[in-house]
Amino acid sequence: MKALIFLLALACAGSDHVKRYNPIFSQNQLHIYKYDGVILTGLPEKGLNRAGIRITSRVRVRGLGSNQYLLQLENPQLQELNGIWPKDPFSSLRKLTERWTPLLTRPVKFEYTDGRVGNIFTSENVPEDVLNIHRGILNILQITIKKSQNFYDLQEAGIEGICHARYIVQEDKRKERLIITKAKDLTNCQERVLKQTGIVYTQLCPSCQQRGRNIRASAASTIVLKPTALGAIIQEARVREVHQFTPFHELDGTIRLEARQSLILEKITTAQMEQIPDMQNRRSLQYRSERNVLQQPFRLLKDQNVITQIKDTLNHMAQHNAQDVHADAPARLMQLVQLLRVAPHRAFSEIWSWAKTQPEPRRWLLEAIPAIGTIESLKFIKSRIQESETLRSEILQALILALHQVKTDRDVLTTAREIMELDQVKRCQLTRKLTILAYGSMIFRNYAEKPVCPEEILKPIHSLLSDAGNRPNDEDIVLGLKAIGNAGQPASIKNIVKLLPGFGTAAANLPLKVRVDAIMALRNIARKDPRTVQRIAVQTFLNRKNHPEERMVACAVLFTTKPPLTLVSMVANSLLTETSLQVASFTHSHIRALSRSSLPSINSLAAACNLALNILSPKLEQLGHRFSKVYRVDTFMYRMMAGASAKLLLFKNSGSIIPTALLAKVRGHALGGSSDLIEVGLRAEGLQEILMKERAPDLRKTESKSIRRILSKFINWKELPEETPLASAYLKIFGQELAFAQLRKEDLDAIRQRMSSPIDSYMKKLNEGVTFHPSKALVAAEMRQVVPTVVGLPMELSIISSAVAVSNIRVDLRSDSPIGKLPRLLTSRIQLNARLNPSVSIHTRVFMGINMPQIQSGVELRANVRSIIPVGITAKINLKEGNFRIDTSPADKENRILSMISQVYAVSRNVENLSAEKITPILPSTPESRISRQRFRSSSRSSRAASARIATHLSPETLSDQVPCSEDEQRPRVPNRSSYRSCAEATKFGVKACVDVRMENALSFKHSPLYRLMGEHTLNVSIAPVTSDPEIEKIVLEIQAGSRASSKLMRLADKELGPDRIRSSAERLRLMRQSSLPRMRNRTLSSSSSSSSMQQSGRLTSRSSSRTSSSSEYSQRRRDSKRVLPSGRTVSRSRGSMRRRSSSSSSSSSLRSIRRSQQQITRRTSGTLRSGRILSSRRESISHQLLELAFRPLQDSRYTVRKQSARILSASTHRSGSSRITRIGRRSGSRASRASHGSSILRSSEQRYLISRVGPPSLVVLLRSRRTDGTQRGYQVTGYVKMETRLPRVHLRLVELDEKSNWRICADAAMPSSHKVLTQVRWGENCEKYKVSVRVSNGQLATHPAVKVKMQWSRIPESLKYNAKMVGDYIPGLGYALGLSQTYRRNPSRQITALVALTSPRTIDTIIKLPKMTAYYQGLQLPASLPMQAISVRVQQKGFSTIADIPDMVLATDQRQCTVEKDIIQSFDETKLKHTLANRCYYVLTQDCSPSTRFILMMRRAEIDQSKKEIKLVLASNNTIIEAIPTQSGTKLLVNGVERDPSQQIPEVSGINVQQKDAGIILEVRSIGIERLFFDGNRVEIELDQMISKTCGICGQNNAEKKMMKPNQEEARDVEDLFESWTYPGQTCADDCKVRREFVPLGKVIEFEGLESRCYSVEPVQRCLEGCAPIETRSQIVNFHCVSSNFTVNDYTVFSRKSPDVRHSVDSHSDCMCSRCAEA
Repeated sequence: MKALIFLLALACAGSDHVKRYNPIFSQNQLHIYKYDGVILTGLPEKGLNRAGIRITSRVRVRGLGSNQYLLQLENPQLQELNGIWPKDPFSSLRKLTERWTPLLTRPVKFEYTDGRVGNIFTSENVPEDVLNIHRGILNILQITIKKSQNFYDLQEAGIEGICHARYIVQEDKRKERLIITKAKDLTNCQERVLKQTGIVYTQLCPSCQQRGRNIRASAASTIVLKPTALGAIIQEARVREVHQFTPFHELDGTIRLEARQSLILEKITTAQMEQIPDMQNRRSLQYRSERNVLQQPFRLLKDQNVITQIKDTLNHMAQHNAQDVHADAPARLMQLVQLLRVAPHRAFSEIWSWAKTQPEPRRWLLEAIPAIGTIESLKFIKSRIQESETLRSEILQALILALHQVKTDRDVLTTAREIMELDQVKRCQLTRKLTILAYGSMIFRNYAEKPVCPEEILKPIHSLLSDAGNRPNDEDIVLGLKAIGNAGQPASIKNIVKLLPGFGTAAANLPLKVRVDAIMALRNIARKDPRTVQRIAVQTFLNRKNHPEERMVACAVLFTTKPPLTLVSMVANSLLTETSLQVASFTHSHIRALSRSSLPSINSLAAACNLALNILSPKLEQLGHRFSKVYRVDTFMYRMMAGASAKLLLFKNSGSIIPTALLAKVRGHALGGSSDLIEVGLRAEGLQEILMKERAPDLRKTESKSIRRILSKFINWKELPEETPLASAYLKIFGQELAFAQLRKEDLDAIRQRMSSPIDSYMKKLNEGVTFHPSKALVAAEMRQVVPTVVGLPMELSIISSAVAVSNIRVDLRSDSPIGKLPRLLTSRIQLNARLNPSVSIHTRVFMGINMPQIQSGVELRANVRSIIPVGITAKINLKEGNFRIDTSPADKENRILSMISQVYAVSRNVENLSAEKITPILPSTPESRISRQRFRSSSRSSRAASARIATHLSPETLSDQVPCSEDEQRPRVPNRSSYRSCAEATKFGVKACVDVRMENALSFKHSPLYRLMGEHTLNVSIAPVTSDPEIEKIVLEIQAGSRASSKLMRLADKELGPDRIRSSAERLRLMRQSSLPRMRNRTLSSSSSSSSMQQSGRLTSRSSSRTSSSSEYSQRRRDSKRVLPSGRTVSRSRGSMRRRSSSSSSSSSLRSIRRSQQQITRRTSGTLRSGRILSSRRESISHQLLELAFRPLQDSRYTVRKQSARILSASTHRSGSSRITRIGRRSGSRASRASHGSSILRSSEQRYLISRVGPPSLVVLLRSRRTDGTQRGYQVTGYVKMETRLPRVHLRLVELDEKSNWRICADAAMPSSHKVLTQVRWGENCEKYKVSVRVSNGQLATHPAVKVKMQWSRIPESLKYNAKMVGDYIPGLGYALGLSQTYRRNPSRQITALVALTSPRTIDTIIKLPKMTAYYQGLQLPASLPMQAISVRVQQKGFSTIADIPDMVLATDQRQCTVEKDIIQSFDETKLKHTLANRCYYVLTQDCSPSTRFILMMRRAEIDQSKKEIKLVLASNNTIIEAIPTQSGTKLLVNGVERDPSQQIPEVSGINVQQKDAGIILEVRSIGIERLFFDGNRVEIELDQMISKTCGICGQNNAEKKMMKPNQEEARDVEDLFESWTYPGQTCADDCKVRREFVPLGKVIEFEGLESRCYSVEPVQRCLEGCAPIETRSQIVNFHCVSSNFTVNDYTVFSRKSPDVRHSVDSHSDCMCSRCAEA
């Protein structure tokens, strides 16, 4: 009993102890506190301007009993700060204080229990904005005290919501008080008070937030409690809250909003009894607002006469934006939007009644309606639609924009559904389509953050999809799928799955495009339910029965869900046994592209893909660009915390280089999230048929009896489906599909018919002149986030951008003859007069601070862009004669065509005194001072002065932010200022352009990207006239092409200079010829010296001799070959002595050169052998040997390889396991060329390509100014083109029209071969002063394809030489930074050579030779693979000789070849099949498998020799049969059974070309795709053109899939099965073919599923004809279908449509012998 009493006493003591520390206000006492709340916004550095608000008051708190208390403010004061804090004082907001004092002093009753604030009560007429200030004070009193813990965490409710809080409780026993320290993380909240808009399409990046948050907020408070017997009294409380924001990394500085509160107890007195007015429950402590986020003001406006303000704003925009856009037009637009948002619904009807009869106010009103974003805007538009029977374009535009910009809720969605049901909307297909897509986007916006979307919301689009599927209607199915995809709700998955292949039965009857759209509709759903989408996508991808494009799209959808490592490994593992090369190439390239990503949002996915690459085979890299690919590039800068990514998906289904579909997407990453900026999808089925060569128009309509008879003999024949030409495109913005369009053949016919109709009415309007006044106003971006502060005022962070564009256009068109139809425009002379004045103004505002309808205080960035470009031209066009001319007037005044200004301000406004708003630049205006003018002070003086102030500054009071710490902080810092101005004048045209840039930023405070933005930035681009005498009347640009180009020449290139020019030309030609003589003589001397020496070293001797002679001659020239004439020119001396010296030196040094060369070879050989034995230096040896390789052009097949180099490289490659470049020992030739590099840029054989005449000009371009005195100034460009010859050449020449000027620019280009391009640029006086040439050639470096670029120059301007020398000084360091290896070996001084060799599809070796050094890099990784081996050798070798050959070269990539030689068949897809023909049956080698078969090529064993072949070509044209049979003397040609001479043409069929080649024949029928058919009895070679995926037979489907397909479009099990399926069967035993394919019974009774059954094959088996016996058989596994044994079967072919039940081995007859036919 005593123990029990002791425990009760202990419990009572503990409870009294806890109660003693619970905050409480006595019932009969009045607690009077002094309250001070301050909010400051700006940069944290001192000396910068800030904006602030201060609320001071006395707070009276007294108890009412039952845990209820009364709070009342006394003498509240509102103040503002706009300046440097704490230097500048707060100023009083007298008018606003007077207005708010009656509301702030209203008593507020609140519940308070154990330190927690409950419900709050006050008068009904107190607005929430005022009550929130009381909530801010009560938030200080919110304290959670735990009984037995001094350090604890919890989720605590407050004004900002329920957020994570951490407490530390300390007891000061000496002063008998309790100190509670509380800190809150406002970014870690269970339920946060947050209002935001404009970021619903953004996906957050958690990994980015871990590196650095763009927005961070926290609050810390210190509360001092005085324990008493009844409870603890709050003596003092201080709160400090910080909100910081930066668009970049937070470690580089942030913009900060700091809120401070202090509540200090002044006294406690006896409370007087007062009557408490009636109060209503205003809920809890959490911040509340009567406004939604869209009603937050842009600028403070009086709320009186809203309708009048709207009308005034519309009139202002109509008056000041008539000619060009006004500078404040975007700001006026935002003001109009703000007024319309706060206007009541009835005001819309009144404003419309006033504005609908006035065109300009009406237009601006309809432009502003979509930006309102409320339900009132939709109701207004709905009323306008119902007013008329038709939907006008202006209302349609407003409707679509409003649906995409409205802030959605249930009521808004209901209104949108009502609009969709309007007859005016349903009648217009375009409006209906755009509205349904927008409705899907509205669902996405409203339920993006909600877990479930109600079924009635999704019912309209679900019903659309189901109704369209029942009809069926492909267009509505696609529309429903795209709307569901925009909605992105998991509840729609079941509707999509019904249309997916492998999931629903309806997919089999749908076109491929519809099934692809069904898969694509899952992408937005993956944001809410990624696991379900991953499951569907993986199953679709792994199902190999699906179309390859469906599987590729499923793969793309899968990777958008960021799958885990297990799924990525599963996908990669499936590629090891993948049968579709399209799928393998697409998936492999996608995995590789993701593995290289640097985005933090997909780091885990990139790591998984990098691991998956180790599973995949390297052979997938060798797949060329004929296969589907994914290209991706991205970048991310962690300091900016921003990046971008771009992705291109190419879908191909036929192995052609032309994709059938592509998807391009750009994604932006910033502010801790990412969003799809834009996505474009294009699809063009049948595009290959449109681009292919012309075919005979009647061949597809011909029904060939011979072909049909042959096809009827194949069991279960299935022709390939015909592709209907279809083009479609779609556009997505922020992941939402805005519009899509489909173009079918019927649409093309309608467009063609519409264009061919008369256009007299349009031309009449153009002749009279047409005036346009287009304008567009748009709120381009509105992103807002509103959170409460501890003071109770809302902090807004917003980015708002608006744009207004206006243009005045006046166009009239005149022609010399009446134009009735559009084709007449191509043959008429047209004059087009156009006057236009496009202008645009963009205003962007970024705000952070307090934003309320009564007060604004914060930091604001304003950026304005304005551009006005007046244009007036007269264009004359004559397409028939190839003439185009534009006339325009010169500039008469200065026009500022571009103006950009950005400034950051500290702003303070209040609605009671709008005229007193304060807008101060955040950087204070300080006099400019240069650091160079500062004086240096010794450390002794400064240290004594500083030590004298230590005691003063190091005190507790100085730790406050209100007191400066040192004299240095009091000294203002000077902002960083810079300016730049530059002008470029074109005096010939009387105009100049100037660029003026000024910048003032805060980099002197902190060097970071954010502080670079702080301040003022200005950019102005202007065009001004230049005074000229005489004045300029007109500026003319004229282009003349074709045969009449010579008539437009204003200044001839050679004739205007007279005899002097001709003599100089002849002199130059003579000097050029003489310059070639020394090289010829050097070759003669070298050969003579070589003949006197040993033959095995003859080549070495000649090279050494020429090198020695050339070097001596070159050095001698530099010493004394030139002399300076008085006129300043230089002429060469007589070269006879030089030639003699060169000759004698070369002959006397030949033997010495031989010995030196042999010694060098011996030393190099021994040194190489020694280095080959040293394993540690093997890699270095290989790297240096890369520099010794010689480039071999493709046309040169003779090259040598040094044995010792080859041994070293082979040993090295054996160790490294990779292919390395072999070394080619040709160095002497390159060294010999060094001596003569300065004498000529190109060899004489190459110079003649560039300098020889190319005939009359083909193009003349004149840009001239006509002056008042009749003179003309300007430039003339003359182009000479000669492309029809074997040697294509281009020559361009630019001259001045001034007769006194000889300054010119000449550019030449030539192609001496299909693998070499020569270019040369000369300029200066008569194009003779400076010269630079570039030679590009492709060839091989060792065994790798390579490209060589060589640039040479003889003389360049001094300025260019100086700049190049400066750049050259940085090249070694830059090369080191880039990882280039460098060797300092002397190269030709006026030459730069770059050599790039493709060593693998993704790596290149690069060699760059500069005059003083050589840099090289081995194994440089490419972002995309370049599989050269995927390009046919024929295309690589052919190249192109003219520009016109490029289309043919591209089309040649679709030419495939199938060859038969002996028992080896190489298909179109380069698959080798080995099979011996066992009988005399015809086998279908290849045929046209389109719905209208045009040819069939068959082959069989020859009768005279079983090792040879016979062929038969069956043509649909006139039922022609062509046979080629080998004979002893050659090849016999039969046409319809009649022998023909192979050298003669076949008149039965037009377009057939036959020619004899040796013992064989070549047949060409290009009109049906047979590019070439060669046959000589031993070899069959057929080459088809533009027949991708249009063939079938043993040669394959010609689609690069390498599949063996049978006539029934099923894949053959093996080669024997393939050949048997394509065997043309015999009819009787008298035929040469004795076999046929038939369905056979199993031949025995088996037990199947418990019953005795007989089984019959479901696929044909090759058997002998009736009356014949097999002489050769093979065992074959066949599928059988079983039926009951008592079931009677009359026709075995019925089982071809049955499912297989069992598999058994049966005999297939390869060859037969018919004895009965022999007896007959």
